[in-house]
Parts: sequence; C-alpha cells; structure tokens
Amino acid sequence: MRELEFRAISFIRENATENTVVSISGGKDSLVALDLSIRAGLDRAVFCDTTIEFRETVEYIKFLKDFYGIKIDIVRAPKDFFEIVQKVGFPSRRRRWCCDVFKFAPLAKYALENNIDAFITGLRKDESVFRSSYITIDRNPLVPVRQLNPILEWSERDVWNYIKKYALPINPLYKYFKRLGCWCCPFKTKEEWEKIKRYFPELYNKLKKELLRYAEKLGIKDQEKFVDKFGWTSWASPIDKFYAVFSNPCDKGKPLRHLVFMDEQAGMAVAELLPILCDMFEIHENGKIICIPINIPGKKLNILIEKAINCIGCGACSATCKSGALSIKDGHLKLNRDKCTHCLSCLNTNLLKGACIVRNYAPKRATIFIST
Repeated sequence: MRELEFRAISFIRENATENTVVSISGGKDSLVALDLSIRAGLDRAVFCDTTIEFRETVEYIKFLKDFYGIKIDIVRAPKDFFEIVQKVGFPSRRRRWCCDVFKFAPLAKYALENNIDAFITGLRKDESVFRSSYITIDRNPLVPVRQLNPILEWSERDVWNYIKKYALPINPLYKYFKRLGCWCCPFKTKEEWEKIKRYFPELYNKLKKELLRYAEKLGIKDQEKFVDKFGWTSWASPIDKFYAVFSNPCDKGKPLRHLVFMDEQAGMAVAELLPILCDMFEIHENGKIICIPINIPGKKLNILIEKAINCIGCGACSATCKSGALSIKDGHLKLNRDKCTHCLSCLNTNLLKGACIVRNYAPKRATIFIST
C-alpha cells in the first residue's frame, strides 16, 4: 500500500498544476483520488450533479467540502434529466446519451470557463472492459483538458484498504450498494432495482410515473413489460422524421441556395448558427427564407440545420467547442461569433454521435428536404 500511495502522490505532483482540479463523483474511488490529491498539495475539486443523483450523495459532497476544508464546485447541465428524456427518450443500454449531456458537457464548460488544464479522476482499469484500455494521462474527446488517473492500476481491494487505513468517511449509500452513480441508470442490476424500490420508494415511483408517461407518448402497448419489467433499459425507439426545411437552388440561376422554413422560429435558429459555416447569407420574410452561397459543404450544412431546428437546449454539443463559442441561453443554442474559429468540431459526428443528441437519438426529429 505504501508503494501505491507513493507512486500516486508522485504522479500527481509531477503532472498537476495550480489549475488542476479533482473530479469527484461521491464514490469510493474518487474519494481516494481526492485524498491523495490533497496530500499532494491540491485543494480544489468539482462535482457534476447529473440532476439524478441520490440526495445522500449531494449531502455527502457538502460534507467532504467541510471535512477537508477545500473548495468543491458543483456543475450541472442547463436542464433537468426528466425534462430532457420526454423529448429525447430514456437512455438505455443501447442508447447511452446521458453522460454526454449530464457529465461531459458541464465539465467541459467548467474547464473552459475556469482555465482548468486537467482533471484528476478515480478511474480504475478493473472497473470495466472499456476502462481497461485507459492510460494514466488520457483525454476524453468531449472534455478539452487532460485526464490524470493516479489510481488507474489499483484494485478494488487496494481502494478499500486505503480508506480503512486512513479512516476516510464513505458515502452512506454503500450500506445499500456496491457501486454508486445516478439512481436511475439503465445499467443497474435487477438486485439494485429491488433495493431502490425497497429503500427509496419515492424515487422508484417517480421513475415509474415518468416511464408510463413516456410509454403513453410512444404508444407502447405492453407497458408492464416496458416499465415494471425494465424493458426500457434495452429500448431503442423507432424514428419518425418530418420535413421542417426545404432546400432549393435559386430559380434565377444565381450561385445561391434557398432554405425555406415551415416557421420563423426554425429559420432564426438556423441563422444563429450559420456563421459557423458562412458569413454571407440573407434572411427574408422574417426568417422563413434564408439565401446562402451554393458552395457551402452540403453534409456540414445539413448537420448544422438539423442541429439548429432540433435543439432542445441540452448543451451537449457545447462540449465539442474548445473556444467556448457555443452556449445555452434561454433554452436555445447560441453562437458567439467573436469566439468561433470555424473549426467545425461542433459538426463532427465522431465527437458526438450525430453531432447532436436529439438529431441522433430522439424518436421524433425534424429533417431537411433537398431539391436538386
């Protein structure tokens, strides 16, 4: 244990700066990473409240702040989880979009606004097959800073031994669960769901109510299977697309293309983001028609248009913008033209699937009809 501690603390001291922050989750692993970081000389942490955290976890984070006497910032997505799911659909094992919205985007925004250069995490390789490929200095494509993982090679036994050795205070939820996280995560086991139903009935009933509401909206016939038998955890809803924009070449032979919108709101939403691709465009009929140069890359234009007209203000795509040009204001995606570098990362479907949560996951989404 002494050797593990020495290596972890040395690693933190060698790679952290005054702008390095410990990212904590309320679990045992991030607790150990936090304690090691404090011993290494750091005194700042951040907690991402996904809006579906157990109340005990939120209270525990406040306790740690006083226990260690350090600053712990709390960040959140611009909208609540249950507000988003009624538009995008519940996340499932097949469609796991929630981390992009409720974890990575808020942390990315926090890093950009506070000049953070690295997050220290409690990630460990033996937690999952996916994490076995991680390295000690890594990067998350949706979080624009380094990720330092000082206990990456530690086993679960190592973590518990460290906690016992230094009598660290653990989250009281470990009385019920072996692993912590969002209370309605689709990856929970049947045993964990039974514990939530037994010990946290108000949360279980809230989820059931929202699932029934969503099932009714989709017209799901076997609601018992979908809700009570956890069919939603492996659900992938069918997609219903409808045209909200029509794209036509200029009928006067000019090198222009006309974007014709079904309503002004959609047109103005597209006009807000168009400077990412082009500064030269004209708006007519109160936003219902936009004239653009015909040489704008078609694929990128389509992505931009669909992002704009489908936007529900979740903020996920703002994580792809390293210059901080994208933000959510009044529930809508806004572009700061002065900050935009035209890197097109926000239109990159590899960074964020579909470059937009709604565009890629929502059961009902608007699209564009292109006439040649």
